[in-house]
Amino acid sequence: MSNTLLVELTASAPASVAQASLAPGTEGLLRQTASHLSKMLGGASVGGFPGFEPPGDDDKYRRKIEKRSYTAEEVNYWVKEINNFLGQIVKKNPGMSLEEILQKQGLNPEQIVAFIRALRIIHSITAGMESIGVSGTTTAALAGLMNTLGVSPW
Repeated sequence: MSNTLLVELTASAPASVAQASLAPGTEGLLRQTASHLSKMLGGASVGGFPGFEPPGDDDKYRRKIEKRSYTAEEVNYWVKEINNFLGQIVKKNPGMSLEEILQKQGLNPEQIVAFIRALRIIHSITAGMESIGVSGTTTAALAGLMNTLGVSPW
């Protein structure tokens, strides 16, 4: 890629991309994390990231998201995905808190609070569903990643 093209791409990129000093790929991982948090929050927007929108031709899935009627297996899978994304964010941005990462991503203070709140809610939901089949290991992994990122699970 030529330097001129790189400069043009950077100049035309959103401010968060142009100014960020985050490791490459972090923005996508944050988007994926937000999308999975959104699935468990009825499709709501999370921290300024767009809400999850189920495929238009899948009414059953759409109702499941809107009504938040998930099985323990689904919650377990989605939280494992969140853990995967957060784990990669930690590896790519060692020593940074989630708040610092979200600031560098360009989120405003209200969006940062909303993102962290969503993460805490999901942790609480996951912990509350352990008695019906959500893995305690998955819940503990989420709490560990949250602590690594400087976010208490409560």
